[in-house]
Order: sequence, then C-alpha cells, then structure tokens
Amino acid sequence: MTVLLALGAALCYGTSDFAGGLAARRRRPAPVLLVAQGVATALLTAGLPLVTSHPTTLDLLAGAAAGLCAATGSLCLYAALARGPMSTVAPLTAILVAALPVTFALATGERLGPTAWAGIPLALVATALIARPAGTTGPHRPHRSSLLHATASGAAFAGFFVLLSRPAPASGLSPLAAAYLTATAVLASATIVVRGQPSKDRTAFPWRLSLTAGVTELAAHLCYQYAVRGGLLGIAAVLTALYPAATTLLARCILHEHPSRAQLAGYPLALAAITLLTLARPA
Repeated sequence: MTVLLALGAALCYGTSDFAGGLAARRRRPAPVLLVAQGVATALLTAGLPLVTSHPTTLDLLAGAAAGLCAATGSLCLYAALARGPMSTVAPLTAILVAALPVTFALATGERLGPTAWAGIPLALVATALIARPAGTTGPHRPHRSSLLHATASGAAFAGFFVLLSRPAPASGLSPLAAAYLTATAVLASATIVVRGQPSKDRTAFPWRLSLTAGVTELAAHLCYQYAVRGGLLGIAAVLTALYPAATTLLARCILHEHPSRAQLAGYPLALAAITLLTLARPA
C-alpha cells in the first residue's frame, strides 16, 4: 500500500506542478499559489471532522514547520517554472527531494532490506537522468535564476517531506491542516508584497489552472502522508520524488517540450526501481 500511495502522490504532485507552472506563466506565482492553497485549505478543513485526530503540540509544530517549507518551496518552484522549461526545471528539484529524506531516514535509524538498497539508488539515478537538461539552446534553454529557484525549492520540499513524516498517526489530518494554514499565511503575505506590481499580461486570471493545482496538491499531500505513516520514509520519499515524470510527460504532450535521450533513459530505470521497491521489506 505504501508504494501505491507514494506513486499516487507522485502523479498528483507532477500534475499540480504542471498546472501551477502554466498558471504562473500568466500571473505572478504568489497569487496563483494563494488561490491554490485557499481551495485546498477549504477542502481539508471540511474533511477534518471526518477523521479522528489527537495531535500533540509537537505534531502541530511539525505541521506548521512543514507548511513554511511548502510555501517556500512552492514560491521558488513556480518562479522557476515560469522562467524555464518544465522538462528541465521541475525534475531538478527532485534530486534533493529524493536524496535528503532518504539520508535523514538512514541517519535516524531506519533499516532497509537488500531489495530497498538496490531500488533506492536506482531511483536516484533515474531521477538524476530525468532531471538532466533537455537542451542548452533555443527557447528551452534554462535560465540561471530558474535553476537556482529549482534548487532552493528541492531543499524546501525535502524539509516538508521529512517534517510531515514526524507526527504520530493518531494526529490525523491536524498536522497537515496546520501546514496549510501556515503556508496560506505566508503566501498571503507574499501576495500583499507583490500587490500593485504590474501583471505579466492582460489575460484573465488562470482560475482553472490554479484550482487544479490546489486540488491535485492536496491529493498528493494526503497520499504521501498516509504512505509514510504506513511504511518507510526512505521508500515513500524516493517514490514520491519521481513526480517529475508526470510533469515532463504532460509538458511533452501539451507544450511539445522535447525530453533529452538521458531523460528518456530515466523512465525504464524508474520502472525498475518501482518494481524493486514494491518488493522491498524492512531489514
């Protein structure tokens, strides 16, 4: 079940990044994210009474810290996606998103079986290949600022993954609600800061894309939370970090961005890693 939930999280994160990236190309990232976070927060708040929750203060603090990381990571990611090709920028964040939580899990005593030890490095190699730039010339050339934003985003999202794995299962959805409230507050502040600055164009606000980004992100967070609660952080995080595959496929089909040969080589390796991690058991 952990593997299925983690892959579901990867699919939803990739879709959210794609929709949010398109919206951020039409408007500044802060208001786009605020709309996305607002609808997700409303949906999550409506669902809170349906899940029994007994959070401790530490659980809520971990959730709030995760929300701060999520807001920072989202702002950096959307800024990167707005300036560079999705098939290059979005996958770059996954290198840190995959590696840092695994390192944390091992450092805190998580023990992996031999199948997991084979699958995790393979998944990291697959992520690195998918993250390789598709080209260095023409309209798909990544800007330096987009690469810096993508790196900062990866580190922030890695922190989110680690922090969201800390609350006890008895805390229910409360830590995630704390994360959303914190993230919404940060994004509201960011929106106020950029308010009054000229928009990128005169087109209508991308409501549908923003709402799609918010709903799919919430679905991803829920899948990841239950994946990590029911299994190992090292496995759940590295599978979830394969989300750029969904982003790059959507970018290929809709935006006609062309992945490189290295990126294409990453997909079968990712499938092999998924197979190994599906069979993995704790040591």
